[in-house]
Amino acid sequence: MSKPSILCMFSGGIDSTGVLHTLITDEDFHDRALIVHHIILQNRENRAQAEMESVRKIIDFYQAEHPHRGFTYTESVFNTTGFAPLKASRFPFDMDVCAFTAGNISVARKDVRQVAMGRTKTDVESGGDNFQKRMERAQTIYRAVYSLEPETIPEYIFPVINMTKEEIWDSLPEPVQSATWYCRHPQYRPGGHAEPCKKCPTCKEVSEFIAHG
Repeated sequence: MSKPSILCMFSGGIDSTGVLHTLITDEDFHDRALIVHHIILQNRENRAQAEMESVRKIIDFYQAEHPHRGFTYTESVFNTTGFAPLKASRFPFDMDVCAFTAGNISVARKDVRQVAMGRTKTDVESGGDNFQKRMERAQTIYRAVYSLEPETIPEYIFPVINMTKEEIWDSLPEPVQSATWYCRHPQYRPGGHAEPCKKCPTCKEVSEFIAHG
C-alpha cells in the first residue's frame, strides 16, 4: 500500500487475460502496484472449477515469467446455487457481481486508484444498446458501494477496449492461450478435468481464431 494501485478483476477469460497481460507487460502501468482479484462464481453454468484451473495456471505463468512485475493475487466466492429452488429464470450478471466486489475491495483498500475491467472492441460493436445498458448498470452498482464514502471513487479503465477478442488472443503467449478458459458450458470428464463444449457462441468464436492462427 506504499503507492497507488490498480485493481484488475480477473476471470481467466480472454478479455480479462488480455487486461492482465497488458498491465503486466506495458510499462505505462508500472508506476502503480497491481492487485489481481478472481471471483469464484458458483452458479448454474457450473464454470467455477474450469475457470479456477485456468486462473491459477495463468497466474503461475506471469509470476514466473515476469518476476519484476510483482502483484497481489486474491480470491472471493459468490454463490447463487441456492437460487435453484426459486426456479429463477435469471441469476446475477457476472458484470454486476464484478462491479459490486470491485467497489468493496476499493473501499477497503484506499490505495486503489483505478479498476481495470475486460471490455473489448468486439463487445462494444456487437453488444448494441443492451450491452451499453448493462455496462451502465454495473457502474451504477459500483458507484453505489461508495455512496457512504467521502473518498473520490477510483475510475474504471478498459485497457483492451480498442482490441477485438481475436487481437487479444493473438497477443497472448501460447501457454496463456492454452490456459485461458472461454466456454460457457464446460464438460467435466472423469477426474474433474474440464473441456470446452465446442457448441456455445464463445467456443465457436475461439475455434475461428485458432483456424486463422
